[in-house]
Amino acid sequence: MRRVLNCVLILGAAVVAAGCGKNDGLLRTRFQVVKGGENFVTPDGQHLQAEFVPIPEDGKPPNMYYWAEVNQDTGVIRPDGPQKKGMPPGKYRVALALMDEKKRDVFGGKFDTENSPYIFEVDEDTEELVVDLDDPPAQSHASAAGSQAASGNLARAAAAD
Repeated sequence: MRRVLNCVLILGAAVVAAGCGKNDGLLRTRFQVVKGGENFVTPDGQHLQAEFVPIPEDGKPPNMYYWAEVNQDTGVIRPDGPQKKGMPPGKYRVALALMDEKKRDVFGGKFDTENSPYIFEVDEDTEELVVDLDDPPAQSHASAAGSQAASGNLARAAAAD
């Protein structure tokens, strides 16, 4: 019995160690949704949903979208992905839907997976990006740097120096 218990403990420690500190290059970059210059707080009876749509360099449709963890009280969204570990670095369209009690998008599809103007390049140096609902980028296919220069909607695009 003691031998079995030791094996279980060793196996458990190995599983924990394997899961710690390794992100396989996946990112959990913080995106802050703002409206009226304030952090966006989801109104009562509504639910903010977010997903990240990869924009492949070859122009082909993406193989997968990355759902996001959304804090309804602060407007903070973070990519989750299928294993809740994030998404790989790359260029993404941030799609948002504000669902009402009847499961209708209050935004009317304005920020959906095909129409959202919020397009960002995200890498391991990107700490936080801002999605300003009052000031969407003018160009629907702008890069993060282009969006920042064109509309000023990126209050904080961090590069770790």
